[in-house]
Amino acid sequence: MTDSAAASCLIGERNGFCWYHVDDPKGPALDELAAQLGLHELAIEDCRNHRQRAKLEEYDGHLFVIFNSIHFNPEKQECWFGEIDFFVGKNFLVSVREGPTPSRTVAAVLPKFRSDPTMAHPGRLFQSMLDFMADQYLPVLDTVEDRIEQIEEQILENPTPRLLADIFALRRALIDFRRVALAGREAINHLLYRTEPWFRSQQPYFRNIYDHIVRALDFAETYRDILTGVLDVHLSATANHTNEIMKSLTFWATVAIPFLLITGFFGMNFPNLPWLESSLGWMYALLTMIAVGVAMGVYFKYRGWF
Repeated sequence: MTDSAAASCLIGERNGFCWYHVDDPKGPALDELAAQLGLHELAIEDCRNHRQRAKLEEYDGHLFVIFNSIHFNPEKQECWFGEIDFFVGKNFLVSVREGPTPSRTVAAVLPKFRSDPTMAHPGRLFQSMLDFMADQYLPVLDTVEDRIEQIEEQILENPTPRLLADIFALRRALIDFRRVALAGREAINHLLYRTEPWFRSQQPYFRNIYDHIVRALDFAETYRDILTGVLDVHLSATANHTNEIMKSLTFWATVAIPFLLITGFFGMNFPNLPWLESSLGWMYALLTMIAVGVAMGVYFKYRGWF
């Protein structure tokens, strides 16, 4: 194991403060940083066991924090979650993220770190990265809100089963959002009461992040209630649509009753009926019934009755 493994993860160094970023937690760089900085082995294990919810743990000489970003896939109508693990010490910050693509959080904060001398501070840099991740929560909910409005409009036009599936997908997404955001809120809440000097100076900013998450949770709860109402509207619209179909079918069935009564009474036993003497009469009758059945099916499909 060489010094280049950890050195390649060094993003910047200023006034004795170092920022390391690791994109491959299973590689040798994290082990080397753990040895150099005294990172706890249980925290290293958590870094390698990705897809965890936000949490904060205190170890000798540093804090270990997991925080999640939240994203929304409009096509699948589901939330997916990113994760960055942080080791925060007096004169260092190590951010760990697993993935082949560059971290958007690092890309957003890095220019400021290089241009602003005040960013060479564990609490300030850590807070800036958390703030960027938490700022993505409300845009996710804005996208969900837009989709809810679209569903409401479509339900009034045509309450299809696909819309019902979309409603349940959005409710599932909001449940997942709330589960992850609640864990994030709990982690940030612990940061508000840290007594270390490098955290105490950043408490107003951590409180601002906390407020953002609380707002996002309030919106998520509101949208989930709205979706419950949308679901009720869909069920009512579907019931009304079914009633309209039954009214139409009942009307035509009522119209057909006299015809059936007359043909049943007389038996249609007239000597000049078409195909009566034809050897292919049964085939003509069968083809006629099939054609009528297909035509009715096409008509019902056109009317949206099934």
